[in-house]
Amino acid sequence: MSRLRVTAVCAFVMASMVPSVLTAQLNGNTTLPIFFPSPFMPGTVPVAVTPTVAAAIFREQKSVQAAATSGTLTSPITGVAIPAAIGQVVVLMMTQATEEVRKQVETALMQSGANPRVINQLMTNMPSLLSNPVPGQLQNCLSAFNGVINNANAAFLANPPAEFLGIHAVLLQISNAANSVPHP
Repeated sequence: MSRLRVTAVCAFVMASMVPSVLTAQLNGNTTLPIFFPSPFMPGTVPVAVTPTVAAAIFREQKSVQAAATSGTLTSPITGVAIPAAIGQVVVLMMTQATEEVRKQVETALMQSGANPRVINQLMTNMPSLLSNPVPGQLQNCLSAFNGVINNANAAFLANPPAEFLGIHAVLLQISNAANSVPHP
């Protein structure tokens, strides 16, 4: 009788340890979260990729692009509108990323005093974010942006350049849109 109890307890413990992803696969759930490693945080950050999340991001991208190019994009740090010229540079960096735009944004970010590899990580993840994003790109871009913040000097954080504020505003609005829809 005790052997039966031990077997039952072991079966219960093993069943409760089965990862939820495996359980979801067995149940036919197709809206599983996809995990992308974060270069600045230990472990992984779950990012659900579903049609509703993708649609929310797409809608917000159009809104952000319009606000940035019209000069109505507002910095979440200062509450002040980002100048239209800087908004256009940020949008270009996240769409076409021409050499001139890259140089302007990189020069602004280098003022942070952050490690050039951290800045390069952000510079690598921004192009096409607003025009043709790929799965995981937003999360990688957010992680890289947070890496710049974590490695920036106090003078940069106290008085950041407008390009940095514009990037922050765009990333914040897009990530808020992604988080506003129900996740699986």
